[in-house]
Amino acid sequence: MFAKLTTKIALRKAGIPSNALAVPDFSGQPNGSKDGNANAALPFANPFKDMQVPKALKSWQTPLPPPVEVADTPILGTRAPNSMKFRLPAEDGRSTLVVFLRHTGCPFAEKNFLELRRIANKYPQLHCIAISHASKAATDRWITQIGGAWAVKVVIDEEREVYASWGLGVSTTYHLLNPWTQVAIRKLGTNENIWAREVDPSANRWQVGGCWATDEMGSVRWGAASRTADEVPDLVEACKVLGFT
Repeated sequence: MFAKLTTKIALRKAGIPSNALAVPDFSGQPNGSKDGNANAALPFANPFKDMQVPKALKSWQTPLPPPVEVADTPILGTRAPNSMKFRLPAEDGRSTLVVFLRHTGCPFAEKNFLELRRIANKYPQLHCIAISHASKAATDRWITQIGGAWAVKVVIDEEREVYASWGLGVSTTYHLLNPWTQVAIRKLGTNENIWAREVDPSANRWQVGGCWATDEMGSVRWGAASRTADEVPDLVEACKVLGFT
């Protein structure tokens, strides 16, 4: 009872409706969205959309649609999606592990990036890529804060065109603000000292992340879009699928 009351009070202070954590029902709608548009999946009118908000809160506003339609997420065994900014297979013939960051500043994105960096260092024969929709300056600043990119290649996709080609659009409120994600944020900070960082206005908190592994021919062998904001993919399992042990 008290947990529910505390959650409602926190939502009210943030200017978010008290029913924001209700699980959205998009059954029967294309791409699981409310109106068939994967970039309009919020179950209520985003209160930050048209507000003149301080710079620090711009990351909460609904982002503009990407320049291309949000596709379906890749099916295992099919060829990886290609776009002008990001093409597979890699020119050097290596298998690829690609992580789409939710946003720079997100503690779960940081956890994913640190693990990707560790994998890249352990398996130099594996092509490890992180894709960010924040500006290059913001992404570079964030990467510096967490210790550098090392062997990870970073692709900047401010228009979210690459995200869209892999089926990654705007999340639902439940995806971002469900109680279990809030608990996971506290647990990640307490256990691993990974806390949320300042979010640059060029990044957006509503973006869905994901992770996929492709073989040397560019076929998708493993991966999926994140089901909730706190999901951390098992990159060790991805490496095993690609034949790295």
